[in-house]
Amino acid sequence: MISLAHSLYVLSPGVKDGRWTVLQLVEALGFCLENTDPRTRGRGIQLLSQVLLQCYSLLQEKEVLHLVVFYESRLQDHHLVIPSVLQGLRALSMCKVLSPGLAVSVLKAIFQEVHVQSLMQLDRHTVYSIITNFMSTREEELKGLGANFTFGFIQVMDGEKDPRNLLVAFQIVRDLIAKDYDLGPFVEELFEVTSCYFPVDFTPPPNDPHGIQREDLILSLRAVLTSTPQFAEFLLPLLIEKLDSELQSAKLDSLQTLTACCAIYRQKELQEFLPSLWSSLRREVSTAGLHHGWVSVCPCSDDDLDYTFVSLQSSQRRTILEMLLGFLELQQKLGHVEEDESTLLSLQAPVCSVVFSALLDPSVQLQLVGIKALTVLGSLSVQLVHKQPWICSPCMAFCTLFPPDSEAAMEAAGSLAPIYPKVFSGRMVPRLEEELLSGRAGKGVQRCLQALAAVSTHTSIVRETVPVLLQHLQKVQKGNGAAARSSTEHMVAVCQSLHRVALQCQQDAEGCWYFHQTVVPCLLAMAVEAAMPESTHTLPGKALLEEEVLAAMIPVISAATTHLSPELAAQSVSHVVPLFLDGEVSFLPQNSFPSSFHPFGAQRRLVALLMAFVCSLPRDVAIPQQEWLLRELLALSCSCNCPFTATTAAKCFAGLVNKHPAGQQLDEILQLAVNRMEASLAEGPHRMQALTLLLWVTKALVLRYHPLSSCLTDKLLGLLGDTELGPAAAEGFSLLMAESPDVLNKGCHADVRIMFRQRFFTDNVPKLVQGFHGAGPDVKANYLKGLSHVLNHLPKPVLVTELPTLLSLLLEALSCSDRVVQLSTLSCLHPLLLEAPQIMSLHVDTLVTKFLNLTSSPTMAVRIAALRCAHALTSLPTTVLLPYKGRVIRALAKPLDDKKRLVRKEAVAARGEWFLLGSPGR
Repeated sequence: MISLAHSLYVLSPGVKDGRWTVLQLVEALGFCLENTDPRTRGRGIQLLSQVLLQCYSLLQEKEVLHLVVFYESRLQDHHLVIPSVLQGLRALSMCKVLSPGLAVSVLKAIFQEVHVQSLMQLDRHTVYSIITNFMSTREEELKGLGANFTFGFIQVMDGEKDPRNLLVAFQIVRDLIAKDYDLGPFVEELFEVTSCYFPVDFTPPPNDPHGIQREDLILSLRAVLTSTPQFAEFLLPLLIEKLDSELQSAKLDSLQTLTACCAIYRQKELQEFLPSLWSSLRREVSTAGLHHGWVSVCPCSDDDLDYTFVSLQSSQRRTILEMLLGFLELQQKLGHVEEDESTLLSLQAPVCSVVFSALLDPSVQLQLVGIKALTVLGSLSVQLVHKQPWICSPCMAFCTLFPPDSEAAMEAAGSLAPIYPKVFSGRMVPRLEEELLSGRAGKGVQRCLQALAAVSTHTSIVRETVPVLLQHLQKVQKGNGAAARSSTEHMVAVCQSLHRVALQCQQDAEGCWYFHQTVVPCLLAMAVEAAMPESTHTLPGKALLEEEVLAAMIPVISAATTHLSPELAAQSVSHVVPLFLDGEVSFLPQNSFPSSFHPFGAQRRLVALLMAFVCSLPRDVAIPQQEWLLRELLALSCSCNCPFTATTAAKCFAGLVNKHPAGQQLDEILQLAVNRMEASLAEGPHRMQALTLLLWVTKALVLRYHPLSSCLTDKLLGLLGDTELGPAAAEGFSLLMAESPDVLNKGCHADVRIMFRQRFFTDNVPKLVQGFHGAGPDVKANYLKGLSHVLNHLPKPVLVTELPTLLSLLLEALSCSDRVVQLSTLSCLHPLLLEAPQIMSLHVDTLVTKFLNLTSSPTMAVRIAALRCAHALTSLPTTVLLPYKGRVIRALAKPLDDKKRLVRKEAVAARGEWFLLGSPGR
């Protein structure tokens, strides 16, 4: 130990001041690192790792690459070496110059080579630290692993017992769910590996230097268990079981966890378990007495309830109110039953009294529960409070007492605003406006913007909130004061709030027209002003032209337009289209611009706003000068070097073509587009722009069953063999089949025919199959990728009918070396084995051979999918399978010893079914 400390003392400063590099240090340590004695190797790697922990921020990208390769190879070394190797990988996981792909490589190596459960506590903690570091800095790379990452972490966490490690592991699980990592088929496994600690049974040792308390573990575990409705089918039976426990601590923990669940779960998750839950809760409320502050709410009279509530301590009152809130939320989720509603009406006075007294309680925690209860009361039934004029006073007090940046208060305000619009117009909106005008930055401004949108649920309130939001957007554009900071984020936040208001106005004709005629001209005016070359705007003002801000403005204008009546839409289009074609700005609220507006010239980025407007109009609204507009869009989409502008122009062109009446004019513009695309695709610098236009025009015509769609689809199929454009063309099949959020969807009044996906499948899948067989090896993957996108958007019955045509290609895809293609093909074959056993049995020999080969794949997800398919094979006729029984059973013995538990689990299930094959009674 002294020798190691001395070596660190000598070596670390030399690396820090640049006297030698880390790679030189590795060479100097060569004797130790290559020594045959594992202890000597371990000391050498330990020294190197300790230096890296002190100097990781100084490493160069090339050095990090070599070190990662070295450390990954040492994960296969002697078990005495592994702790030092993990310390080195922890240091490398903190490097900012880590090359793309290395984080995934490191984690794959750890998941495959390290048996974490056999490590000491500190070394297990190091593994968790490596995962945490990568999740915070390489999120998108890890998400690229799909469910493999979730599965790998489950293997790491399985069997963990140390509370220090559990706190970190629980946080990782919360991040997996909160950041939308792919859980894949491992939801139950993830629940099992965490729920085994519930309820927490931990007593910290005396004089514990780490300071971990039982409550820390309880709250951390509860946050995991209640983080997603996907856990409901596993968690609710567990809570019911623990509610029947003799341990008071287990009951209390279960009730508090159930309260947290009520805020997350929906009716479909709760419905199955409601009888058992109600039975357990009723028994606890009626028998627990005052032992832990549980008071029998239901049998009490009105006076008893009021007296009991106010006489208890704050913590006990909070417990009672949380239980009451849980019952109210269940009622809210299940809808109104006449008998239940009459019960609520009979208890309205004491219930409201309890809630309002909680709002005025000095305990902040009790106030928050009261706010949530008030939110539910406001949405349960207007009859519950509407006939009580005295509720206006608490509502006004509520608006005055609670800060506008309180998230709970904002939610409650949004629920109560449509019931008492005058109260909120007179109290809440002015306070929020005052907060915005104060010039404060940060989360407070974000909450104010969100609250303004939340309360805009009545036309009278919308007339108050919309000017405030637009005024704030103009303030940010001008870059005044504190609003100039983070201008892009502020503009996006304002647009998001305006979008929410627009959606809430759509069902009210008066509010919808007010929002449209107020917001759309104002946004257009601000954008035109920012786009002027002579604009004196500083950088914050120009931020309005950023792609992120324009993308946030698109749904605002679209939502403000889709629900207009044809008469009002025609009135609006007569102003907007001339703005973009003629530069006519007279209808804009601020029309004194320093120069002319040229939307298809210097200010062409604003074509995104034109797309949002014209592509959201009803189909029966005539667009003035439409042919001229289409020609301008066509030229821009094929010649613009800005991908954002070229794509929005192509989408706008496609949206108009989709709604254009059939006839000679449409045929002429389409022929012009085809000629332009063919010329650009043949050669030149704009091939990708031409492909983008081809994809969107093809989608527009496929949706409406236009005859030219087959010709354009054939052009796309031909591009799959292009080495430059082939991958993008293959990815474009997803665009053709998927729902588009901003154009070419039913919400935007696009011409979308029923079963267009099935028709596209029938017309083009045979061509994809033929093209695959005739393609060279370097482009075959393009055809498989395009086919997978088509299959992923089709119902399984359609696949079954076409299975004889597709099966040969799917079987050939299993031999492809691309792991993604293998996994996609296995996922497609699995349901077909269950739904079309007679057809699949014709190819049983090939299926058995390929499935068994893939059970030895280096990719864990492929091994699992292959084992599931081998399991599904048992649904085929027994007489067909019996000749393969012995071969399959012998082959499935190998994955029984797989390093990964989930692989072993699938192997056990599959092998068991094959053992039973042909047994009596099966």
